[in-house]
Amino acid sequence: MFKRHQMSFAALLGFSVLVLFFLSKSVGFSTPKPSPITFSLGPSGDYLQTSTTLVVATQLSNTGTRDALGVQVQSITLTSAPLLNPPLPLSVGVVGAGQSVTIQATFDSSQLVQGQPYDLEISGTYVPGGTANATSKGTFTVSDSITLPPVSPGSGSVNTTTVGSLTVNGGLFPHQPPDFPDDANGPHWIVPTGPFVAGTPTPTGTLAQPVGGDNGPLKVDSSVSFNFNSGMGLTSNISGTAEPSGGVSIKPFVVFATANWTGAYSTDGNNFTPVDPTKVFPKDAVGFCCDQIVQYVPSINRFIWLLQGNGYRLAAASPSDIINFNGKAWTYWNLTPSVFGQPSENFDYPDLAVGDNYLYISWDAGGPKGCDCGHQVMRTSLAGIQAGGSIGIDYTDPANGGSSWGAHLMQDTGNEIFWAGQDNNSQMRIFSLKEGSNTYYWQPLGVYTWANNSPLKSLTPDGQNWIDFLMNPTTQNPGGGFPNNSAIGATRSGRQIWFAWSAGTDKNFPNPHIEMVSITADGNQPPNLNLSQQVQVWNSSYAYAYPALATNACTGEIGMSLETGGGGNYENHGVGFWGDFTIYVTTNSSVGNTRFGDYVTLRQDYSPSNHGAYFDAFGYGLNSSDNGTQTDAHFVQFGRRGQCD
Repeated sequence: MFKRHQMSFAALLGFSVLVLFFLSKSVGFSTPKPSPITFSLGPSGDYLQTSTTLVVATQLSNTGTRDALGVQVQSITLTSAPLLNPPLPLSVGVVGAGQSVTIQATFDSSQLVQGQPYDLEISGTYVPGGTANATSKGTFTVSDSITLPPVSPGSGSVNTTTVGSLTVNGGLFPHQPPDFPDDANGPHWIVPTGPFVAGTPTPTGTLAQPVGGDNGPLKVDSSVSFNFNSGMGLTSNISGTAEPSGGVSIKPFVVFATANWTGAYSTDGNNFTPVDPTKVFPKDAVGFCCDQIVQYVPSINRFIWLLQGNGYRLAAASPSDIINFNGKAWTYWNLTPSVFGQPSENFDYPDLAVGDNYLYISWDAGGPKGCDCGHQVMRTSLAGIQAGGSIGIDYTDPANGGSSWGAHLMQDTGNEIFWAGQDNNSQMRIFSLKEGSNTYYWQPLGVYTWANNSPLKSLTPDGQNWIDFLMNPTTQNPGGGFPNNSAIGATRSGRQIWFAWSAGTDKNFPNPHIEMVSITADGNQPPNLNLSQQVQVWNSSYAYAYPALATNACTGEIGMSLETGGGGNYENHGVGFWGDFTIYVTTNSSVGNTRFGDYVTLRQDYSPSNHGAYFDAFGYGLNSSDNGTQTDAHFVQFGRRGQCD
């Protein structure tokens, strides 16, 4: 819903600093020149408080290498919209090097037109930290572009298109290095602060305990058992980021999994054969960059493999094909941005969900290069994928999904897909699209106020803020602040739909934690929604973040796959059931990293021998190697022992 701009201004040095500079030259030594302080604006988020009152939240970031002291905002303007709040000048205080502060303003939006961009501009002053003259002031002016969010409740009609199929077999293409787009996974939405709504925090904290595995015994308690906790060999030294995803077929038993730049399959759950995506597919209009998502669809007996490049490559293969052709034979469809009327290099952060009759795919559209920024969802029939020919595609307008930037789709979704945005920290925006309908809906849902503060800190034993990239754009992590507070965990259990997201700190939660809501949804169009409960996954000593959810097919319980760390612990993958208040840590990290993310995975397990009582999870930890930090991606199968035998 906005296009990011930034403008830099060098710090103004006082006369005494100039004298010191020339004096140092005359006596034969040099004094380092103070680094410039650089400000930028964004990401931003907005919501309509009333029909004529717009609330805008934005991040003012110091992307330089020197602290900015005594920061004051002198002017906040939005084209054609008079400022109502806050009173100016606004004292901000210190904005440290590589840090940001949130500024929220309210405007009279009665003259604004839906869908038209408007310039948001903030000007102010600061004192450069570390200068000899503390009264020497610098100035800044930064801007962003804002549009009115779609009125909620609302609806839209899906667009339609058709894409032809292609096939590969043999994996004979030459290896290609990943082709990274500029500023991948850039932040494009910050959650505004809404009216305070008091709730009751979950009183019981969640403990994290090791489960073992990887050449060690699996440790289980009386209710949760583990069939697998296997390292998949999907290692990478590129950035310390894995983003694992996968699925498990029934007959024959096959695990197919990916981890950002790599892939692998296994026929026993313990030993994995690598698959190089760049050798399997040609370097064509899509190519290959990074993010990958995998699902197994039992109703059509197909693995679905989604690979990001310039758009997405949607591929399908049967478990037998995986075995017989070593993971190198696929039918695929190229989903370039032009198919959806978007410019090139315009999609990022994909996800997959399987409904009764449709496959759903989502991504962030508008990307780092601008356009209509927002979240986009498409669907195509499972029967069409199984047939292997041209497929019909329905897709939403990304301009309607600004607040759901970075969101993931609901798993186990049945005959209606859901996803969610964050209008503010006390109101969600729930999207839905029912099978058999060409109309998708969005509507507001009030929740209890949760902590949306940033930046956040959760330190590993080697002093790394492992959660830094999640919430905070910094000099070290210029693409940081992603996926922020997006609802990246979602599943459906009967009439209950669940959403989960990473949240900040407050008097109740001293460490970053996970917020979860359960919502009752009926079968109407649009569905009637009611908040059932709001709960938290938290611990007073360490943090939880990056939630993925799925539903236990046997018990209807909610399973969790997530990351935990801090408080003297390295960041690690963990799994568990909501309500047990125990997370089982599946990896054994030995090094910290500030660039952790951006998702882990959880799927229902479909094996008849597990009676629907198990989950297949994919997560990762980090280990030291001779070449630096190395990812350690795991396949984990866990469930309720004996619940449904």
